[in-house]
Amino acid sequence: MKQADAFKNACKNIKLLLFDCDGVLTDGRIVLGNDGIELKFFSTLDGMGLKIWHMAGLAAGCITGRASGALTKRAQELKFDELHQNIADKNEAIDSIMKKRGLKPEEVAYIGDDINDLPVGTKVGLFFVPANHHEVIRPYADYILSRKGGFGAIRETVDIILAHKGLLDDIVKTFANR
Repeated sequence: MKQADAFKNACKNIKLLLFDCDGVLTDGRIVLGNDGIELKFFSTLDGMGLKIWHMAGLAAGCITGRASGALTKRAQELKFDELHQNIADKNEAIDSIMKKRGLKPEEVAYIGDDINDLPVGTKVGLFFVPANHHEVIRPYADYILSRKGGFGAIRETVDIILAHKGLLDDIVKTFANR
């Protein structure tokens, strides 16, 4: 875990927030119906978090090992800047995203919950893990969230980063003064 001052300074550098889907954007459960329809549970807290993240002029998106119509729809609703599904090698995906966007690793934060997230989490500036992460990745985390995946982990991350950037209070006031 980064020391408090180093963590605060690292937050100030973040321009792109990326996350896994199952276990981060969702609670990790996958419901498969007899007709082949896949259902996922998304949190409105995370949706609002991504809305205020975009209000701050920052980019966000998802890198996931599975492909899902439900995720595609949610990504459209929340205006993801990046959506990478069915990704076998997340390392290759993060390299491609950073190159395309002209970003340095310290300008990217990632939220992941399991071992397949380590190639990204160990490469970026900040690696967040939800409360219900698999314990094998804990030593690699820069911050362990109090919220579980699918229950506001993304919103908590957004609030933390925006607060350290000095942007959260103004966004809250925007809503209070409407």
